[in-house]
Amino acid sequence: MSRKLNIESVQGRMPVRYRVPVISRVLGIAAHLLITAYFIWFLFTRVSVDSHFLMRILPILAIFISLDALLRHFSSLNSVVFTPECIWFRYLLMPSRAVEYESITRMELRKVVTYYMFLTYTDQRGKTRILKNPASFPKMIEIMYNIYSLAPQAQLDPELEKMMGVIKRSKEAQEEAPQ
Repeated sequence: MSRKLNIESVQGRMPVRYRVPVISRVLGIAAHLLITAYFIWFLFTRVSVDSHFLMRILPILAIFISLDALLRHFSSLNSVVFTPECIWFRYLLMPSRAVEYESITRMELRKVVTYYMFLTYTDQRGKTRILKNPASFPKMIEIMYNIYSLAPQAQLDPELEKMMGVIKRSKEAQEEAPQ
């Protein structure tokens, strides 16, 4: 007996929101703020002109890495909302983007350094845009399946087409099977 596929369709129950867990976002931001504050304090109270070179450089590197991670927390994808008209990509500090289902032309899953979902669409001015979102976002396969089912005109790369076909057939088989 095959395992139940845990991918749900959003059709008929919109609006549906997928988001990064709030506790992990808050803890990550708080941790990086504390690390930055500690190393700034350390730099101004414990480091002097007579300190070893490494003792002067390491706090600056730690502050830089912590601020970079903090910026990533604020500028990365925070939530994806499916509405009957469009799909919303929301960020903490960047402007939200609404993408109408009819305007989606292509969806790809590519490995750059890590895996990303590239969504190509045409904006209201007729300009082609590309949204790049990490595939590590919670329930990204389910999000991609729902985009696939709500935007049938979108082209998919061969591997993604194959994966979406398998998911669709599995869902259809589950729905036909007696409970």
